[in-house]
Amino acid sequence: MSRKTLIVNASPRVNGDTATLVAELRRTLQGEVVELSAYRAHIAPCVDCRRCWTTAQCAVEDDMRVIYSDDFDNVVLATPVYYCTLPGPMLSLMSRFQPQHAATFFLKKPIKLKPKKAGLILVAGGKGNEAEATHHIRVFFKMLNANGYEDHAVLSARTDTIPAAQDASALRDVHHLASWLAEA
Repeated sequence: MSRKTLIVNASPRVNGDTATLVAELRRTLQGEVVELSAYRAHIAPCVDCRRCWTTAQCAVEDDMRVIYSDDFDNVVLATPVYYCTLPGPMLSLMSRFQPQHAATFFLKKPIKLKPKKAGLILVAGGKGNEAEATHHIRVFFKMLNANGYEDHAVLSARTDTIPAAQDASALRDVHHLASWLAEA
């Protein structure tokens, strides 16, 4: 059975450490892969128009529709850590989860998303700031009904001294992640 994976890449650098690990994942991952860049995709932030308060659907027609489609078996978040959290464009993308929130709390009709496997690629300098990003990471996967990232996370946490391309542990973990995502 072929699985479909959505990779949300939250890094601005097309040849940076996050991109290196994403490329390795894509090289080893089976099935269809769709990659969406938080920096280059056309995804506007939530403007609080409140349409979702009555329809549980976003009024904005843009690349967020790829995520709203709920057409994936796996979701991978690949992100650097900036100032103890996710980069701004990723937080902006996450603001567009407002329809799920509105459906649950205003309309009392939660949106039923199919369960998915969650994988995480986290890149950070060696200051331990990656631990502070867990709140937003947890929310991201919860909004997509994706689970399991805690046990299937790739961490390259010393990129200020060791590039991800030379981080043997992170590269090994990318292969483990790809294997787990391929399982039915």
